[in-house]
Amino acid sequence: MKRLALIAALAPFTMVSAALAQATLPDVPDTDGNGTWSLVELQAVWPDLTEEGFAAIDANVDGAVDTTELQTAVDNGVIALPEASN
Repeated sequence: MKRLALIAALAPFTMVSAALAQATLPDVPDTDGNGTWSLVELQAVWPDLTEEGFAAIDANVDGAVDTTELQTAVDNGVIALPEASN
């Protein structure tokens, strides 16, 4: 019973840690203002992104990438954050 109480007490800290572990997404212009990104819009930040790579990011297969899909792709290593320019 004490073990269950300890796990329950630590659960909120685990969720906070996971949230803080997310990489910060770069500023990706949403040129058409629809709230999602197209392949062309993402290629402004990731010029080498292919249609196949875009399809791997577009988890719900709606032809657009939303913030959650892009964050998931970055967090799972599907797409790498661009290197900061000096």
